[in-house]
Amino acid sequence: MTVASQIKQTHAMLQGVEATISTYANHHPDKITRELMLECREKISSTIQELSTRIKEIENEEGQYKGF
Repeated sequence: MTVASQIKQTHAMLQGVEATISTYANHHPDKITRELMLECREKISSTIQELSTRIKEIENEEGQYKGF
């Protein structure tokens, strides 16, 4: 497995985690827990954005990794 495919796999996994945390936060009865989950979701979202940027860089530098 190449680094590019590992980064893309991690990106997809984090998107799933982000969606799960959002779902849990929206349905959790405790306000403090909900706020903590939303804070975590924001951090994960930031990481997803950084990975998206890195994926674009890799695809521009190494054309064979486009669309992997």
